[in-house]
Amino acid sequence: MSTPSQDLRPTVGRSVEVSQTAPATIGVPDTGSDHQRRPVEVVGSADDAFQCALPKQPSPAAGASARPDVLGTSRTATGDSLFGQRMRELRTARGLSLRALAGHALSSKSQLHAFETGRERPTVETARHIDDALEAGGTLLALAATTGRGEGRPGTAGLEFTASWPRATELAVDLWRRDASRQTGIRRSGFDAAAFTTPVLRWLTASFDHRPVGDGDRPVETSDVEVLRRSAEMFRDLDNQFGGGGVRERIVRFLDAEVAPLLLRGRFDGLVGAALLSAVAELSRLAGWTSYDVGLHGLGQRYLIQALRLALAAGDVPLGAEIIAAMSHQAAYLGAVDVAVDLARAAGKAAADAGFAALRAEAAVLEAHSLALRGDEQACTDALDRAEHELDRADRARDPQWIGYFDEAYLSAKFGQCFASLGRGDLAARFATRSLEMDGRFVRGRQFNLALLARAFTQTGEIEQAATIAAEAMSVAEGLRSARVEDRLRYLSDQLRPHAEFAAVGDFVDRFDVRSGARLG
Repeated sequence: MSTPSQDLRPTVGRSVEVSQTAPATIGVPDTGSDHQRRPVEVVGSADDAFQCALPKQPSPAAGASARPDVLGTSRTATGDSLFGQRMRELRTARGLSLRALAGHALSSKSQLHAFETGRERPTVETARHIDDALEAGGTLLALAATTGRGEGRPGTAGLEFTASWPRATELAVDLWRRDASRQTGIRRSGFDAAAFTTPVLRWLTASFDHRPVGDGDRPVETSDVEVLRRSAEMFRDLDNQFGGGGVRERIVRFLDAEVAPLLLRGRFDGLVGAALLSAVAELSRLAGWTSYDVGLHGLGQRYLIQALRLALAAGDVPLGAEIIAAMSHQAAYLGAVDVAVDLARAAGKAAADAGFAALRAEAAVLEAHSLALRGDEQACTDALDRAEHELDRADRARDPQWIGYFDEAYLSAKFGQCFASLGRGDLAARFATRSLEMDGRFVRGRQFNLALLARAFTQTGEIEQAATIAAEAMSVAEGLRSARVEDRLRYLSDQLRPHAEFAAVGDFVDRFDVRSGARLG
């Protein structure tokens, strides 16, 4: 595909022209210190918002009990009303929507709404971003610091990237215990994109000379490690087929009941210890990924940070690159686009150190998607070009098993997402169609790709075709428990609803309303 200064020829579709028309952009704060006082302004289409949408949580009626979420925890008020009240007053006075504020606060619309209503309490770092964006002069930061935490609040649990690998195992086990025991605070913990910065910086600058040796009373053999690796493979398959909500609790229980004793009481030498911590890091990454998939973003972030620390202790450079890539994925989804770009580039650096071309391709395509969300078309196509060339040169026979999902169909989907975010539905439809030539085991991925194709057709004005594909995406969603799946269906419903004069649209919208009502009932 050609641009004014770039010849980009993806394997999945040659000679596709990119116009020079200015794409829609999303205004987000610069990562430098001068962003704190600049005016908050967001310009962009609803298509951009699709990539950053979060599940909307209904407010319970007066006197009614709170509706349990997908994991069975109730969303009840936390009592942090002073912070929320003052935040709403300042935001309203500045004439800002929650979505406009979200980009500058490095948070999400749903998260900010939870703060305003007192359902959740921001971390100090998140409160600082909000305070800066609203020019509150430290008022909001002070309220966040003084509002009572209450029993079970997570504080910084899971966010620390400790220098000691034994301490890292203790922190990871503590996170699993809190989650497995359904502590309300840890499950409601807020996402803070800036919290990824220190762990990733330490990963990139740390030495890999750890030789983790355990001196406990429980012998750990290579067969124990193989059980963990096969368990991770099983959990990955279940996640792909049923969504994070169908497997997340199982992973957490397995970590808490089966894996924790190996770390706390295990006796192993350096070789077995490195393999053990690598396997545990992969399981923690899966727990983080599935938490993200069901909308538990703060909790997912904590799992990813601890997974990265365990990968460092294991000296597993490829897995570290994959974990940083997951961090970029989550940050982009939540609208922290500049942070997502930085994380994708950090993942590329780690992938280069690891020596796996497929990992470099993954990092490049994540960078491209974040740049597309930012509206930087030229930089996006440059990154896509790198991604395609890296995948072309990859030796897939030696790749780690956990990156087997990254193939030409996946790359096509990412190309399509980039062009959809740039408002180029014609190109997005071409790549989304090719993305459906995929492995049938990836059920959630197929739903995503169908939703992408329907989105592309809405951009090109092919409304009836969009509705037909959207209906197919809804059918595939049956049996999937994933907040991201619901986001895509909700987005398509919002986009198609104004065109209800078409029979296919009416049928899709009616089915979606029934589905949503059943889930909220």
